[in-house]
Amino acid sequence: MTMTNDGRIAILGGGPIGLACALLLARRGRSSIVIDARRLEDALRETRLLALSRGTWQLLDALFGAAPPRSAQIRTVHVSSAGELGVTRIADADFDGEPLGATVLYGDLLAALAAAVAAQPAIEVVRPRRALEVLQRPDAVRVALDDGSMLEAPFAINAEGFQSATAAASDAHDWALLADLTLRDPAPGAAFERFTREGPLALLPTPSTLGGAPAMSLVWCMDRAAATRRSELPDAAFRDELQAALGARIGRVERIGPRRRHPLHQQVRERVREHRLVALGNAAQTLHPVAGQGFNLGMRDCATLADCIAVHEEDAGAALRDYEARRRADRQAIAALTRWLPAVFRTRFAPVALARSIGLAALDQSPALRKQLAQLLMFGVRD
Repeated sequence: MTMTNDGRIAILGGGPIGLACALLLARRGRSSIVIDARRLEDALRETRLLALSRGTWQLLDALFGAAPPRSAQIRTVHVSSAGELGVTRIADADFDGEPLGATVLYGDLLAALAAAVAAQPAIEVVRPRRALEVLQRPDAVRVALDDGSMLEAPFAINAEGFQSATAAASDAHDWALLADLTLRDPAPGAAFERFTREGPLALLPTPSTLGGAPAMSLVWCMDRAAATRRSELPDAAFRDELQAALGARIGRVERIGPRRRHPLHQQVRERVREHRLVALGNAAQTLHPVAGQGFNLGMRDCATLADCIAVHEEDAGAALRDYEARRRADRQAIAALTRWLPAVFRTRFAPVALARSIGLAALDQSPALRKQLAQLLMFGVRD
């Protein structure tokens, strides 16, 4: 059975990116149908932490309505390199005193967006349905679903709900070891990015608690063998290794929750448009977690695509071409940054190590440079 093409845009993927995209389109007068393979109740159980830049929070805050999700503010970011003198600190005081960003749990963010979608008559969500194939036609697309039905739409947005055969993945070498932990006397709103010889290590504030104390989220990147070994260490031995990597400046690690590990892959598509199928979010690029830029890049994809569709109205081809062109600089810059940072800080070459220390120290002494870096991380490359 083929569903009639009634002008609604097909969005493949009903996670936070897909739902945010649907809401942004609805605000511009466009209706959509969202297809997702998972039941909502299953997706809401996800507890991974998402780091939201100020720009992303501003976009989402306009969509939540009266029910924003639980969040933890990020007001300072401390950047250092293990075993080296250079350190820099980016603070909300460098700007207007407003938070640099926030963190939310995936399930909480999804629940807030799902509630906003349920109140929006221009959006229909179909779950659980999997998109099996996207067939291109001169003036439309047909999406084959796993229940045997066919959805026809003027064009389709791949928001992580359809695996394109043209997506090329490359291994980023690293694995991530994840855990919640508590620090003695934690600084409210403080996040830490520490570069080690094995890979970057990040600590982020969370809206959760562990043992009654505010929890921090650990993302520690390393090779597979090290991730396997450390995930199996007794708590005390793991705490000692983690404390050695963190150093004394960040604080004393007290309690550590369950550890888990997963591989990291870098995938960046050269082209995000295939005629009337366009990709955004993780369908367009999956990044190394250093600097926490993946979800933020995806939200900027959503905002730009909604703008392009509104500008070009019924000319889908022009809208998608414009979107691809406008997103190119930001995508390339952030993808390069997330590839470059782990490699530069991993090298043991003495002149590079000296340059790292000098660079971090210079950044700490230059409010103008700190502001430029923070603007890039909060808002991306402006088109």
